[in-house]
Amino acid sequence: YWGSMMDGLVCYQSDKEPLPGRATLYSLLLPGLGQIYNGELFKVPIYWGGLLVSGHLLMNYNNNYKRFKRIHNEATSTDPEVSANVPIDGETAKWYRDVYRRYRDYSILATVAVYVLQVIDANVFAYMHDFEVTDDISMNVEPTVISPYNEYAMHPGAVTSPVGNAVGMRVGIRF
Repeated sequence: YWGSMMDGLVCYQSDKEPLPGRATLYSLLLPGLGQIYNGELFKVPIYWGGLLVSGHLLMNYNNNYKRFKRIHNEATSTDPEVSANVPIDGETAKWYRDVYRRYRDYSILATVAVYVLQVIDANVFAYMHDFEVTDDISMNVEPTVISPYNEYAMHPGAVTSPVGNAVGMRVGIRF
């Protein structure tokens, strides 16, 4: 057992490229684990912060939704003893109930969006791990003459009735 553990430590290759499937699986299991696997530790607090904030808002809006739902039910009750102790009327309670339900639903969407975003981020950055951006990208803008007999400039009537050359600008991007 100890021999295999030492062999794993000695033969560990940290320069291997991360596998996208493994990074995706890690992110699905625990948010931020795929970013740790990719070596992008600075993203973990961002995603955990997003999940914590959206989770906190979800709980807060859900509590307020339940509170105003209870108040609305008490305000619209047929029992005069129950409806007499309500601090606000039924329409106001219904309005607040609907607002907090909408905000609760938005926070559910935000929580799911942050979770899915961190999974996609781990997958994409595992694929793009060896992608390098250098300063060799250049763009040239120069005048050009476009011939109508060019295969890209052909139009239906050009073969039977030739049109003269046209002057234009050519944009070339070199990688």
